[in-house]
Amino acid sequence: MTAQEYLKEHGISETTAKKFNLSSDDNFLHIPVKDEDGNLLFTKSRNLNYTKEGTEPKYKNPAGSHAALFNLNAVKDEPNIVLCEGEIDCMRLIQGGIPSVSSTGGAGGFNKDWASLFTGKNVWICLDNDDAGKAGTRKVLESIPHARVISLPEGVKDICDFFLTHTKKEFVQLMRLAQTKSEWETSNLPEDYNLIPISELINMEFEVHPWLIDNILYNEGFCFIYGAEGTGKSFIALSIAQAVASGKDWLNHFHVSSPVNVLILDKENPLSMVAKRAKGLGFNSTNSNVHYLQYPEKFQLVDSKGEYSAFAQALSAIATSKNIGLIVIDSFVDFMLGSESSAEDTQLFFNALRELFPHKAFVALHHENKPSQGVFRNDSQRLRGSSNINAQTFTSFRLEPVAKSKTEMTLKQTKARDALKLDKFMIRMQVGAQADGSTVVTGFEYVGEVEESVDEGKSNEAKELIKEMIIGKNFISQKEVIEMGTGRGISDSTLRRAIREMVEEGEINKTRKGKEVWYSMSLFTSNDAENDPSEIFNGEIL
Repeated sequence: MTAQEYLKEHGISETTAKKFNLSSDDNFLHIPVKDEDGNLLFTKSRNLNYTKEGTEPKYKNPAGSHAALFNLNAVKDEPNIVLCEGEIDCMRLIQGGIPSVSSTGGAGGFNKDWASLFTGKNVWICLDNDDAGKAGTRKVLESIPHARVISLPEGVKDICDFFLTHTKKEFVQLMRLAQTKSEWETSNLPEDYNLIPISELINMEFEVHPWLIDNILYNEGFCFIYGAEGTGKSFIALSIAQAVASGKDWLNHFHVSSPVNVLILDKENPLSMVAKRAKGLGFNSTNSNVHYLQYPEKFQLVDSKGEYSAFAQALSAIATSKNIGLIVIDSFVDFMLGSESSAEDTQLFFNALRELFPHKAFVALHHENKPSQGVFRNDSQRLRGSSNINAQTFTSFRLEPVAKSKTEMTLKQTKARDALKLDKFMIRMQVGAQADGSTVVTGFEYVGEVEESVDEGKSNEAKELIKEMIIGKNFISQKEVIEMGTGRGISDSTLRRAIREMVEEGEINKTRKGKEVWYSMSLFTSNDAENDPSEIFNGEIL
C-alpha cells in the first residue's frame, strides 16, 4: 500500500497531509511529532505493509523517544479538546475543525503527568471502539475525572471509520451525548463485574466433565498433595502429569476425563534427576506434551517493584501458546510470595497464578507440619502454613508412607469441594532394576481402599498425639501420656493399645524408672533403617 492510498482510505486530504508535514518512503508514512512550543521531538513512522501475522512492528520510533501528546502545540489554548487514539484520527478531527490531541503511545499511553494540561478545559475522550480503547479510557478518566466519554456507534472501530459514513454534525451530536465518568463506568463495567440472575445461571451450559482426573483433580483450581519430606510427592506428581498428558487412567483406576498438556515448575529437583525419574516411568522421545522449565531458579512471580515479572508474563504467554492445561508446582514454598503462614501473602500467590494462568489446573506439592510437643493436629491441620491455603484448594491429599514398607503409601483426601471425599486408599510403587544394579521407580499401582474404623481413627489420633508429646523430650511418663490423651477425649484403653502397638513396631522405646513406665522416641539403627519409608528416596537410589 502506498502512503497516498493509506491516507485516502482513512479520509485524510492532501491539504491535511501537507499541514502536518507528512512524508513517505520505503513503505513507511513519516509523522513529525512536536513539543508544546512546536519544536520537533521525533518522527514516528507507520509501517504501511503491517499485518498481524508479520514480524515487522506497526510503528517505528527513534531510539530515546518517549510518548508525547501529538498536536498539543496547535490546540494548547483551545477551551474544548477531544483526546483520541492515534495521530491519523487526530488529523481527521482537525480536518473537520474539531480541536484534538492524541498520545503517541497508543490506547494505554496516556501519562498522568499530562492531566494538568487539561485543567479548566472541556475534554472529551474518544478512543477506539475495542477492549484496548475501553481500558485506555479508564486510565484517562483516573487522571481527568471531569472528562466526558464519546461512544462510537456499534460496528464503527475508530474516528476515521466513523467519518467514512458520518458527518461532522453527527460527531458533534455524539459530543453532546457524551457520558460523565460515573455514567460511562456504570454502562461499561468489565465482564468480571457482571451480575448473573440465578434464573439465568441455572440454565447456563457448563462443561460436562469438570475433572481432569475423576474425583482427584478438577480441570481448574488448586489440588495440594502434602506429606513429610522424602515420602515421594514428586514421583506421585510426575505420574499424575504422565496420566493427564497421555489420557490414560491414573493408577489404572482413576479415569482421565480430558487429557491436556502439562507444565512442571520444579525448584526442588535438578533436571538430571528429573530425566532419570521420567525415563524410569516410561517417558520417551515421543512424549512432547509434558514440559519442564529449563531454568526454574530464574523464575519469580514479581519483580522488585511488586509487578508481575517479565519472566512470569512471558511464561504466561508460552503456557497459552502451548495449550497448557495443568501446571505442577514443586514445591509450593519455593514459588511462594512472602510467608506461607501469612493469609495475605498466600492470597497474593493464589491471585497471581490465577491471573497469569487463568482457567488452569494446578497440582502443588507441600510439606506438612512437624510434630510439636502437646499439640495434636488432624490430617487437614497437618497442611503447613496459613489456613488460607486449605481454603483456596479444590482438593487436597495427605501422603503417608506405610510403616515397615519401602514401596507402599496411602493417600487420604482431606478436602473435596462439591464432591464426596474419597476413602483413604493405598498405592504401591513398582520398582525395577537398572543395568548398574541401582533401582528405579517404573510406576504406581492402586492397591485398594484402606478401611478406617472409628476405633482405628482414634488409635491413629492417639499415636500422633504420643509422638508429638515425646518430640523434643528425652523421656515422657506413661502417666503424662494417659492424662494428656484422656484430656483430648481419647479413652484410656485406646491410649494403652496405641502405646503397645508403637512399642511393638519399634516407633517408641519403653523403659522403667522405679515404679513408673517411661517412653522415648526410637533411634534408627542399621537394622531399623530398612523400615524407614523415606530411606528409599535418599541418595536418589530410585
